[in-house]
Amino acid sequence: MQIPPVNSMNLRHKFFLWSGLILVLFSLLLSLLYYQHMKSILIKEALDKSEVILQEVEAIREYVKEELRPKIRKLHKDDTFILEAMSTTYVSLQIMKRFGRRMHGYLFRRVSLNPLNPKNMADPFEEEMFDWFEEHPDKQLWRGIIQKNGKSFFVSMEPDYFEPACLRCHGDYHDAPKELIQRYGTKGGFRFKEGDLGGIDSVMIPVSASLARITRDSILVFLVIFGSAMLALFFLNMMFSKLVMARLGRVSSSLLQENGPTEEAKTGKVPAGAGVDELDNLRLSLKTLTRYVKIARKGSGVQPDFIGPYVVGQPIAPGTLSWLYQGTDTRTDQGVTLKLGFDDVLVNPLYAACLRAESKLMENVRHDNLLIPLARENDIMIFEQIQGVDLQQWIRDQQEVSSHLVTVFAQLCDLSATLHWAGVVHHDLRPAVFLMTKDNTLKLFDMGHAFQRDVPDVILSSGLGPQGDLRYMAPELIQGKRGDPRSDIYSLGILLYLFVTGRLPFEKQTVSLSTWLGIKKAVPAPGSVKSAISPELETVILKAMAWNPDDRYQWVEDFWEDLQQAQKMGFK
Repeated sequence: MQIPPVNSMNLRHKFFLWSGLILVLFSLLLSLLYYQHMKSILIKEALDKSEVILQEVEAIREYVKEELRPKIRKLHKDDTFILEAMSTTYVSLQIMKRFGRRMHGYLFRRVSLNPLNPKNMADPFEEEMFDWFEEHPDKQLWRGIIQKNGKSFFVSMEPDYFEPACLRCHGDYHDAPKELIQRYGTKGGFRFKEGDLGGIDSVMIPVSASLARITRDSILVFLVIFGSAMLALFFLNMMFSKLVMARLGRVSSSLLQENGPTEEAKTGKVPAGAGVDELDNLRLSLKTLTRYVKIARKGSGVQPDFIGPYVVGQPIAPGTLSWLYQGTDTRTDQGVTLKLGFDDVLVNPLYAACLRAESKLMENVRHDNLLIPLARENDIMIFEQIQGVDLQQWIRDQQEVSSHLVTVFAQLCDLSATLHWAGVVHHDLRPAVFLMTKDNTLKLFDMGHAFQRDVPDVILSSGLGPQGDLRYMAPELIQGKRGDPRSDIYSLGILLYLFVTGRLPFEKQTVSLSTWLGIKKAVPAPGSVKSAISPELETVILKAMAWNPDDRYQWVEDFWEDLQQAQKMGFK
């Protein structure tokens, strides 16, 4: 069974997918908290047990030193030494050995780096603990969990420092009892001084079985919580479908019948059958309704529906100063595209002059990515019939827009180079002024802010100030300097940033011009937004977006050449 990509799922499926992921994470969190809680209880119990055992061992040693050893010396000669009754180490080890047989797995060790009995030699881990106690003389206890022979043990360790009474058996071997020398020799266990760290007492309590049990219980907790949550989600879905979805279905059906099929349904972007539920239909219906409201606000002045021999049809997209409409030539019954100025543009002399300058420019410049003009009715331009979606919407619809980078930018760069050769600087290159046809051909339909060589610049002479979307605008254009082709190269850099990262480098729109100039100086590195961007491609973007025009590409052709080379390197 093939799982569809998330972007193609309907809203209900997305909701259940994300809800399931959240429930998994929530169940994992609770099971981890349970595991940590039970582990802390286990450690506390082991800590209490180890402390009791160490205290018992210390009590045994004190009894030997204070009771047995003086009593035997009183009954025998002063130099008598009976190992089995007078050695605190021997007695404690023997008693704890018997204890270990009754408490399976429990281990008591009394080790030294210089023991009398070689069996009590410290292992590598215990040698490290000698170093630790030497480095931390104020510490009288160490506790932790260690691995030994493939099993887990909770370990408590205490240091043992030599007292004056201990030096008879562990100081100068000439002073040691004969029985001790005869049994162990003189190689180890001597040459200690008062206060030396002579040994470490350790208690090891097995915890492998307990940890395994806690792990099993934690997994069970996860399964119970997750299963219960998913069952509750399933019943909630059934109730939601009956109480909410049915009513939403009736509402969305009414909207769809009233507004007609959406653009998504027409183009096949969102299938109108399986994979679309009532929430999707409602969303698309509201989107269509919003689009028509926006159209009504901007294009309300189109009355009547006939302009000369042309019938005005559905709106396509808004431009800077005008609206693009579908239309029909009643003389030939052929489809056309109409470009009509906004009402507030036509009544403003400055904007009306800009609109007329745009019309002349689009009549005089030819390029495959420009609309082909057919006729002109006063301030209304008639172009070839064009069908497509604005580039901004097209970018949002692509799952991986960077895969179209070469196709799109080959057209953008060629168009920009042609405009610059003709003495035109567009000054407003952004996705909203382009249409993308079904065969992925760009069509520039708006040049309302363009600068034309040898033609009086209405925007500059009227003092209107920067016109357009400041997010795409070059710093020098914000400062009022028009006519520099490198300003368009800056906008191409912004578009390239959007294509490779999926977002704009600057998102704010309602800040002052001086603030914008400061913002433009710090371009977020594309690699910080999308790590897969190659260093070569990032270099091209940042050079195109340089704050100082002299630091940018000086010609569109250079920008395109470097972009091609960077694209060959691919993404990381």
